[in-house]
Amino acid sequence: MIRIALIGFAFLVTLSACDRGVLHTEKWKWKDQQWITGDKKSFVMVATDTTTVYEMDVQLSHEESYDYQNLYIRTLTTYPSGKEVTSVTSLELINDDGSWAGDKGESCCKVDIPLQHRFTFPEVGSYTWSVEPYMRIDTVKGINSLKVTCRKVKE
Repeated sequence: MIRIALIGFAFLVTLSACDRGVLHTEKWKWKDQQWITGDKKSFVMVATDTTTVYEMDVQLSHEESYDYQNLYIRTLTTYPSGKEVTSVTSLELINDDGSWAGDKGESCCKVDIPLQHRFTFPEVGSYTWSVEPYMRIDTVKGINSLKVTCRKVKE
């Protein structure tokens, strides 16, 4: 009987450790390391209430040969009511000392960047979130992947 209870407890701990309050996570990869203007990436999140506090982060993987210190992105959030909100954000990839931010591998760098802190969804329902490059060039070279995660804030 105790053995069954311990197995059940271990299973519940494993489930709760994997979830960590993640509402949604999405990852896109570019095999040719090129993100072209107009290549909009999107996903849908469902908000079940207007009181839970969330945060949104991005993880960007790029080549060391990436030519810029940042990556400008344009995001579009479409609310359940149809309202649209657009934002332009600079993802900073260089530290103050000129080195690459984040974890550096053999030829690529991976950096975690907070995108939005402590927000609530103003409406219940499905939200569509889209992201695209917003640089002064048509093709951003040296981008391996972009991962977006929306999770509950740990209080």
